[in-house]
Amino acid sequence: MFHARMTAFAAVLTLTLISPLLQAQSANEVLDASRQAIAEIQGFEAQFKLTGEGGSMLNPTMPSMSGKLFYGTSEELGRVIRVIGEGKDKQAGPSKAIDMVIASDRYIWSDREEQTINIAPIGTRGIPSALTLVLIDSIIQSDPYAKDANNADSITLGAQEEVNGIMCDQVVINRKKTDSNPRSNSAKYDQAIWWISTDDKLPRKLQQITDAGFVKVKLTFEMSDFKLADPDPKQLDVNRPSSFKVVSRMPTAKPTTPLTEEPETTTPPSTSNPSPAKPATPNGPSNPSAPSFSFTTVDGSTIDNTTQSGRITVFYFCGSWCMPCNDTTPLINTLASELGDDTVDVVALSMREGDPSRVQRDFTSAHPDITLAINPGSVANDFRVRVFPTIVVIDADGSIVHQHGIEKNLSAEDLVKRAREAIDTLLATP
Repeated sequence: MFHARMTAFAAVLTLTLISPLLQAQSANEVLDASRQAIAEIQGFEAQFKLTGEGGSMLNPTMPSMSGKLFYGTSEELGRVIRVIGEGKDKQAGPSKAIDMVIASDRYIWSDREEQTINIAPIGTRGIPSALTLVLIDSIIQSDPYAKDANNADSITLGAQEEVNGIMCDQVVINRKKTDSNPRSNSAKYDQAIWWISTDDKLPRKLQQITDAGFVKVKLTFEMSDFKLADPDPKQLDVNRPSSFKVVSRMPTAKPTTPLTEEPETTTPPSTSNPSPAKPATPNGPSNPSAPSFSFTTVDGSTIDNTTQSGRITVFYFCGSWCMPCNDTTPLINTLASELGDDTVDVVALSMREGDPSRVQRDFTSAHPDITLAINPGSVANDFRVRVFPTIVVIDADGSIVHQHGIEKNLSAEDLVKRAREAIDTLLATP
């Protein structure tokens, strides 16, 4: 009996000692699983509330906000968050109606007093403060946790907690203090705590904490009545009364065709010089130009729009954390070995990698025919990549002739087959 009790005690003691290590290792796994879940969903809607705490001295100045939130993909803007509700800039102030949209490159909001629909680039001064208080707005980016994780001193797993009846993992990110300039545009908070559902792996709550020494300020954004849904397009745009004037501060640019996840269905343009006019797609406009890109591969080579001019380029967006990529990457390596020559470049862009050295070692050993780049900046976001893996085919003139990501009922074989068909069509074009 004594021996059995001592054995049980030793087992409990061992688990107690190693559990912090297991939690510290699994915090990034929680974030990776959430990244994949966010990339795969079509959208959701939820009730939300924002609260601020700053102690007795600062509480009267704290903002508050509540209402309904829609998250989904706009045909024009890509992934967006639309917020409807009301809020206060500070507790002592009046409550104001809120109707706004946050996209990757712009804010859109309705001003009832001025009777205007306003559009401004991200980072513009003078925008309503409510736009900057949707703390989870990073979920529209290609890496929703990059802002915090890439600037982290530590990332640890806290205790599981319920958020509005949903059990969540708690990921605590302590941020580096890199800028002491009080006028800096960099994030001012010292700690971000994410509550991520243990079931669907989607975030339910975010708290940003700033420790000013004499006072600690907390901003908390949380969601309830969470429902997975593909929002109606009208739910992803502000209400636009016909009497309201549109005021845009966006830089003027030649309109381009929004990138979609639709498969290539047209014969790509000829790559001969001089290049003839590009044929129209069934949807009307010609193939869109690839966005500006520039990054360095693991062997030190630079890849940008200029180096790829006159060549067929295949970008394969993937990640070592991405389960569907495990089936797709070997097929891409076969594709590269069959097509890699003086005409076609096949490049894997491995995103959101926490251990680049390990990824480089494992990837290049298993898939030697693919050119590899790791964490190449904002390229995935610039190409509006929504799911992983995604394959993009760019013709010799720099136009995107094919862009498609994995889908629920689409196998890895079919995903690569569609890309191969687009490439073969280009190669067959005189």
